[in-house]
Amino acid sequence: MKIIFRKWEFHYTYLFLAISFILTGYFANLCVFTSLIIIHELGHILSSLFLGFNVDKVIIYPYGGMIKYNDLINKNINDELLLAVSGIIFQSIYYVIIDFLYQWGYVRGYIFNLFTLYHYSMLFFNLLPIFPLDGSKIFNLVMCKFFSFYRANIITLIVSLFTILGIFIFNLYHFNYSYVMILGIIIQNLYIYYKNLPFIFYKFMLEKYLYFFNYKKVRIINDRKDMYRDCNHFFRIYDKLYPEKKYLSKFVIKKSDW
Repeated sequence: MKIIFRKWEFHYTYLFLAISFILTGYFANLCVFTSLIIIHELGHILSSLFLGFNVDKVIIYPYGGMIKYNDLINKNINDELLLAVSGIIFQSIYYVIIDFLYQWGYVRGYIFNLFTLYHYSMLFFNLLPIFPLDGSKIFNLVMCKFFSFYRANIITLIVSLFTILGIFIFNLYHFNYSYVMILGIIIQNLYIYYKNLPFIFYKFMLEKYLYFFNYKKVRIINDRKDMYRDCNHFFRIYDKLYPEKKYLSKFVIKKSDW
């Protein structure tokens, strides 16, 4: 299983925040939260290597990183769940190591307090069900176990929007320039996700047509929006059943409508 890994990329907003931290004398803060981000993303990368996912690029933002994959949508859901939580696991292990070093006097109290602050802040923030955070990926994958792929993505989009709205209404964070910038990045990525939903769904169908997925589950459905990630399907059209690939061929090679 080949891993495609090209480069790390530091987003301009991270660079802006890093420069502002350095100029205002918060270099230790910068080192602490950056190390947490790097370890978190290394967790995802090592899990990708183990599970056979193709990593294309790692983008570092002020709130964390985002990995872009060059891979199929129709991967094993449980593998993707493991991949989604691996960053959190690695970050938590890293914090436990820092805690151990602090207990033995190898880390100063001030630095340890910074690790504690940033670790729990990033952990809570990353678990929010807002695209493209890890919490949203975990939520989407769980939804894919209970709902069709199309509906799981619509639910993920709606929950992301309401969670962002809840942050503003209940003022969950103290809004300063860094949080405004972070939320701006997230809203921008969420908008891109919304715009790309038709393409994502078409790619999902195209993979179903082009590749053979040996799923144990079989569903009889009436519409392509009822297709699940972890199932093979038969489509009921005018009281007749058509295999998945035959039905999807009209969308892929533009055969006549049923």
